[in-house]
Amino acid sequence: MRLYLDTEFTDLIPHNKLISIALVAEDGEYFYAELTDTYSVDDCSSFVIGYVRPFLRGGDFEMTFQKCALEIGHWIEERGKKCIIASDNPSWDIPHLKRLLDDLWPENLEKNMFHYVMSNSDMAQEIVERNDFDVHNALDDARVMMMVEKRMRI
Repeated sequence: MRLYLDTEFTDLIPHNKLISIALVAEDGEYFYAELTDTYSVDDCSSFVIGYVRPFLRGGDFEMTFQKCALEIGHWIEERGKKCIIASDNPSWDIPHLKRLLDDLWPENLEKNMFHYVMSNSDMAQEIVERNDFDVHNALDDARVMMMVEKRMRI
C-alpha cells in the first residue's frame, strides 16, 4: 500500500525544522500532525510565514515531536499491509519521516525504498480548486498527490 507523504518545514535550507507532516493511504485514511516543539516563528522564512503557517489547522493536530513519532508509527502499523512511502519531493520529505521514526520504524514500512510521484500540475490544480484544498498544507498536498496518481492510473 502506498502512503503519500508531505511535510512542511521552516525553510528550503539544509537542517530545516519540521512544522507539519501528513501521510495519506490509498484508501483515503490519513495521519496529520503539526509539531509544537521543533521550531519557532523566527526559524521560518518569509514564504513559510506567509504561505504555510496560515494554513495550519491547530487543535487536535498539534503535538510534540515525541508524541508525533509514537502516533505516526502506530498509524502506519495499523495499515497492516506492507507499505511504501510515495512522495513528490523525497529529498525534503523522507528525512523528516526517518527522524521521526528513528528507532521505532514499523515492520510493515519499507525503509530504503520509496515511490516517486510525478505530479501533473494542471490536474493537481483542478483537484485543489474542486475540493477547496489549501496549497502548502501537508495534509491537503498529500491528498492531492494521491488523487492525481489515482486519476493517472485510470
